[in-house]
Amino acid sequence: MSLSDAVGSPRSRIRLSYLDGIRAVAALYVALHHMWLGVWQGYPANDGPWWVGWLAYGHLGVAVFIVLSGFSLAIEPGRNDQRLVGGARRFFRRRAWRIVPTYWAAIALSCLLLLVRDEKILGHDGAVLGEQPVTLKGVIVHGLLLQDVIGSESPNGAFWSIAIEWQIYFLFPILLVLLRRTGLAVLVASVTALVLATQLLAVNVALFEPLLNLVPQFLALFVFGMAGAQVLSRPPGARFAPLALATAGLGAAVLVAWFWAAGSAAVIPRYFWIDLAVGALTALLLAGLATMRSDRLRALFEVRFLRWTGRFSYSVYLVHAPILGIVWQFGVVPLGLSPVPAFLAIVLAGTPAIILGSWLFAQAFEEPVLRHRSWGALRAALVTRIKGSREPAPVAE
Repeated sequence: MSLSDAVGSPRSRIRLSYLDGIRAVAALYVALHHMWLGVWQGYPANDGPWWVGWLAYGHLGVAVFIVLSGFSLAIEPGRNDQRLVGGARRFFRRRAWRIVPTYWAAIALSCLLLLVRDEKILGHDGAVLGEQPVTLKGVIVHGLLLQDVIGSESPNGAFWSIAIEWQIYFLFPILLVLLRRTGLAVLVASVTALVLATQLLAVNVALFEPLLNLVPQFLALFVFGMAGAQVLSRPPGARFAPLALATAGLGAAVLVAWFWAAGSAAVIPRYFWIDLAVGALTALLLAGLATMRSDRLRALFEVRFLRWTGRFSYSVYLVHAPILGIVWQFGVVPLGLSPVPAFLAIVLAGTPAIILGSWLFAQAFEEPVLRHRSWGALRAALVTRIKGSREPAPVAE
């Protein structure tokens, strides 16, 4: 089922095309964050002008993606008594097919683009935009989606979250069983408690510190997204949407005010708690948008450009970093600009390059995966296309 399609009975269809727009906003924000990160090296502090300080929080774009993932994946089971249609095996196979081939292609592209760069550029601590050297270990570890478990050089620093989300998928069938047997409130409370216990253990006991690499709060964010999706199968009261949207708006305003007053150097070390807050607010936003009667607010995320970009937002996330690296090294660095003009240059040149490059990458690697549901189907389509291209064109009489 495409999330751009309508969901629900013929009499009560709810448009979910706004999800594509939110994906696009999150992906582009992460890309802008990396542009900021490449010009000013003081992370987590903002050592640039005040008006770029809002770009310090790219991590939160990833948090929004995790909530979106839980929301999207919970829609179909929610309409089927919290059961996976076709079972867990079908779910794992479809997730693997959706995520892994495109991801492997992005690894290959990242390594290729790294090989054409002759110096380390852009990034913080040597591992944000993938400027570490290409190594066999790094490729294998990332190819197996174990980079959050096994330390290695990264061909693309943006890949860190892909492994975490991939591992959460294996818990999804269990989460559905718990939801079905214990109810939504118990599921959310128990997972949140488990995440809190894991965080406290990892922070206070050195032996368990590696658990922080798993970013445990992301499991809670995924469950928050699942909780938000329940409004599609269990219609709430008429007052739910205004209350949910007002709460999300008020909470976001409080966070923004705090970010502004405290500064990124104080906020970013507290990402565990902020992720939980942002995840809960995002889930409320998604649920409120899904159930509101008016289309006006949804229309903000249904602008044609955002919907179009959102359809290949996975590709944007996967390949924006190496594209930025190339644009910076060969387009901006030779100009010898000071930081502010350099930032404006990378935004003006890098943004269209990311969108175009990601779209081309999606056409080559992501779209075929969406159209064809298995290696066999994809191989058959490629064979048919090759044979068709070799056949002589008909001669007009």
